[in-house]
Formats: sequence, C-alpha cells, structure tokens
Amino acid sequence: MMKRMTKCLLLGLFLCVLAGCGKKNDELTTYKTNMETFCANVAAIGQRIDAIDTTSESSTTEFLGLMDQLSEQFSKMAALPVPDRFSAASDLAIEASENMSNAVTYYHQAYEGETFSQNYAEAANEYYSRANERLQYVLQILHGEDVTQMDLSFADEIIDPAAALEEDGFYEEETSTETISE
Repeated sequence: MMKRMTKCLLLGLFLCVLAGCGKKNDELTTYKTNMETFCANVAAIGQRIDAIDTTSESSTTEFLGLMDQLSEQFSKMAALPVPDRFSAASDLAIEASENMSNAVTYYHQAYEGETFSQNYAEAANEYYSRANERLQYVLQILHGEDVTQMDLSFADEIIDPAAALEEDGFYEEETSTETISE
C-alpha cells in the first residue's frame, strides 16, 4: 500500500512539475519571441531613420512618422506580460515606453511649429536618451547580467526636461531654421 501511495504521489508530483515547467517555458518562450520581434522592429525603424534623405522636403514628416512607429513599438513592449524570472525588467520597460512617448511628443513640438524649436528638440533628445538607457537595462536583465541598484539610480529621478527649460526661461525665444544674411 505504501509503495502504491508513493508511486501515485511521485506521479502526481511529476505531472504537477511537468505542467508547471511547461507553463513557465511557454511563458519564457513567448516573452523571448516577443522581445526578439520588438528588437527586430526597432532595428528596422532605426535603419529607416538613418536612411532619411535630410535634404528632402519630406524628411521631417518621414522622421516624425518613424518616431511615432518607434513609440508604438516601445508601448507594445511595455505591455508584454513579463515572466517572474525577469520581473525587474517590467518597471524599466514601462519607464522606457513613457520616456519614448515623451520624446516623440517633444519631437513633434520641435518640428511642427512655425519655426523649429531647439528647446523642444533638446527635451526630446533627453527623453529619447532616457528611453534607450532603460531599454539597455531591460536587455541586460534579459541576458542575465547583474544590474545593481547603483546602475538603476536614475529610477528615482523625476525631471521634466521641458519644465526645467521653461523654468530657466529657455522657452521665451524660439529658434528659427532660417539663416540671417548680412
């Protein structure tokens, strides 16, 4: 009787472990596949941005459209269910998406006004850098690299570059793309 009970218990335990492992493996595989797709999409968008003919009249429209696509990709990445094994990447992915969204908003403000706004472009570049920094940490976590609290010290930093620029009086004068001839 004890042998039979032990066999049943072991068989049940084996099936539970097997079912649990299958779920975790499926979850990890799905996440890995989704992240690979995200990285491929971002790389493709980056190549298209690099290929923009800056002398073309449509270069600004192309750039902003591609930035919109990039922001959409970051948003999708942040919405992915993150396996418990990589839970540290979840908040960073959300922050990366938020920063990319802010960058794109400021790029639109910089380029779509009557005149080019260097101040908005600088704010956009700052948010863009922050988005990419957080993405790099996400990728390090996914590759099993140790990301320490010191590396993540920016997480407590809540600075709005545009607000900081505005407080310093930088938005009082907008810059123009026109050249002044003497």
